[in-house]
Amino acid sequence: MSDVDTITAIATPPGEGALAVVRVSGRTALNVADAVFRGKTHLARARGFTVHYGHAVDSTGERIDEVLATVFHAPRSYTGEDMVEFGCHGGAVVTAALLDALLAAGARNASPGEFTRRAFLNGRIDLSQAEAVADLIAARSRRAHRASLEQLAGRLGARVGGLRNELVDLCALLEIDLDFAEEGLVVISPADVGAKLAAAAAHVRSLASSYREGRLYREGVSVVFAGKPNAGKSSLFNALLKEERAIVTAVPGTTRDYLEESVTFDGLTFRLIDTAGLRASTDTVEQVGIERTRSALRLADIVVVVEDATEPADTERRAESFPARAEGQQLILARNKIDLAGGLPAERLREDPATTIVHVSALTGEGIHDLRAALIKLASSGGQHAEHDVVVTNRRHLDALLRAAEGLDRAHDSLVRGATNDLIALDLREAVNTLAEITGEMTSEDILNEIFARFCIGK
Repeated sequence: MSDVDTITAIATPPGEGALAVVRVSGRTALNVADAVFRGKTHLARARGFTVHYGHAVDSTGERIDEVLATVFHAPRSYTGEDMVEFGCHGGAVVTAALLDALLAAGARNASPGEFTRRAFLNGRIDLSQAEAVADLIAARSRRAHRASLEQLAGRLGARVGGLRNELVDLCALLEIDLDFAEEGLVVISPADVGAKLAAAAAHVRSLASSYREGRLYREGVSVVFAGKPNAGKSSLFNALLKEERAIVTAVPGTTRDYLEESVTFDGLTFRLIDTAGLRASTDTVEQVGIERTRSALRLADIVVVVEDATEPADTERRAESFPARAEGQQLILARNKIDLAGGLPAERLREDPATTIVHVSALTGEGIHDLRAALIKLASSGGQHAEHDVVVTNRRHLDALLRAAEGLDRAHDSLVRGATNDLIALDLREAVNTLAEITGEMTSEDILNEIFARFCIGK
């Protein structure tokens, strides 16, 4: 495989549809496209950003389909190369025939993510923007879509690049200071170096702190329904989904395994997980389900503890049933079956102030809006970033930011210990290089292969 080959791929999902797109990109893309295109204009002589009507033909000259060919000239294309996109009718036979014709004309099959990889290699976008392409396509909510758009626009790269430039300048000042030290001249004082290192570390950690919010945008908020058998977990699960997804019976222990479905509230995706009831059991299958429930609880962003409102609140039993909260984990106590308990209680239960209490009836729908509102509020409570601020959504970026912060801390420690500027600059350079991994200015071939292998072909 070579980066100078002309590549082609179907860019739209497989299956039947009104339209499909087949891409071809590379140094000979226009000639390859001309070999299969029959119209009034030769594509190799067409101006960029123009669309041409004609027919696609195979190597024998037999017509494949009516097509629209859109021409792009390097460097003003998605990949930064000469590029043609054929719009044809959707369907497996048509698109496969057009792809085969382009392959016969001299192109090769693109590997996963190769179009976007070429855009990165040709300087059209940085690596964080390339990753945002995949995130934008995979976005399942408005907030995930918005975060991906901000990253695709280059805002994360600009923030990281600006910070990296400041640190490069600081490295230069430290090295210049060494040259003038013998003459008794001070280019930058230790106090100024300390202030710049502290400010940079705070900036990096601020970006890193946005990851929790960004992860929820990207992956969705994990919400686990837990409690004793027959408390109404599955009923509440169904009520929020507005469909009968989980089996509900009067027999305790109906749910033996966890069930997961996604739903979007207020532009944010929630992954609702119904689980087996927590109780002592000798049933082998139920025991496996209970253990899976406990595993799901440990990983949940929000735990909805469902209790039967017709029974007295048993805070001691509840404390025994549920493990200690993980860091950042939120808790909602849903007192279900208030229709059978005579309505809402006169007084709220005395509970941990950090626990949100909601009184609901899965049967009548009373309080379901309150439960939904509580989920939205808790999921949004960690969001301290402005709507159009940069939010880190990628684990690779978080790891790089944390390593950069550690490098800055080491540089500051060296300064405090009275180390020479060359030793301080050494740690500082490590932080600079780590930040460069985010935008791809210093990224190994193995990392690139790993990133783009997750893309679909044609992207």
